[in-house]
Amino acid sequence: MNVTTQNNRLLSIDLARGLAVFFMIAVHTLMVFANEEVKNSVFGQIIGFLGGPPAAPVFMTLMGFSFIYSRNSELKPRLLSGLKIFLSGYILNFIRGVLPFTLSNQLQMDIAKTFPSEIVNEYTILTLVDILQFAGIALMIMALIQEFKINKYIILFTAFLISLLSPFLWGLKLNIPVIDQILELFWGDQPIGLSFIDNKIAFPIFPWLSFPLLGMFLGYTMKNTNDQNRTFKHFGIGGIVVLLIGVAISYSNIDYHFNDYYHSRQGGMLFMCGFVILWIYINKLILDKIPMNKLFELLFKWSNGVTNIYFAQWIIIIWSIAFFGINQSSYITITLLILTFTFISHFINEFIIFSKNKNKLKQTE
Repeated sequence: MNVTTQNNRLLSIDLARGLAVFFMIAVHTLMVFANEEVKNSVFGQIIGFLGGPPAAPVFMTLMGFSFIYSRNSELKPRLLSGLKIFLSGYILNFIRGVLPFTLSNQLQMDIAKTFPSEIVNEYTILTLVDILQFAGIALMIMALIQEFKINKYIILFTAFLISLLSPFLWGLKLNIPVIDQILELFWGDQPIGLSFIDNKIAFPIFPWLSFPLLGMFLGYTMKNTNDQNRTFKHFGIGGIVVLLIGVAISYSNIDYHFNDYYHSRQGGMLFMCGFVILWIYINKLILDKIPMNKLFELLFKWSNGVTNIYFAQWIIIIWSIAFFGINQSSYITITLLILTFTFISHFINEFIIFSKNKNKLKQTE
């Protein structure tokens, strides 16, 4: 099935993004609550992988892909949209981080003692650079790229160049406080080493901008093709080739090339880019072979509500630490928590959508 939805997005893209939503909730739950036995088990390794290449890289690549299919092509609204997403990252940091951290300290809860005060404080938590800050900046960059009508092959080459050169920029500072704070967003690297806060700069522009730029290239290619089936097949072949090149480069030193995931080097980035392209093709094959069903419809809903769910699941997960502790949960508890957090996040998204539709209905009356 290679038809498009009414809002002109390919269903295989929505399927990949919907699956990424579930993988995201699962891996965040694992990171925060699973004990070492669960983390190091086959179960933990599978969830860890599903929360890696098929999650954030897929989100960011598909953001670039969907950007090309967006109806609104005006520069100003897109820049404002990017700014709103960027600022929402700090709102999320405050709600999911600063508030519970401050409250646990004020109440002198045992959980507060697990965070080293010399590393973690309210300022550190508030200024964490997560995927929303990155997505906002990336959206503004993509808006400028489209405004200046930059050729798709130049976009692809830029994505490759960013993957290649990013490691040489990480941690670069000018020792000017305000400027360095801005530069953190682009190539910051501040390891923290906590179980679910590995690095203060989780999604630096370099190298993560490679993914939305790759998505823009794929979007332009798909939008201008006369044969989507053939183009999807080319995606699959190209994805395998890039993935294998990444594996070959990384093979001699896997730890070096995959680093802390958020700061993956050349081999790791090529592997993930190749995987994402191949994954898009696999999702297209799934829709070709399996008739439309309730599960697909649910995943499409999650795809459309990804920002709502991202907010909801992080707030629920972090505030639940007071009840379950950090990295103390067994297989059964982790499985139940994944399902519970997914269930709650889904209904929060449904409530938000219902409220928006209700407001729209009132405005038309």
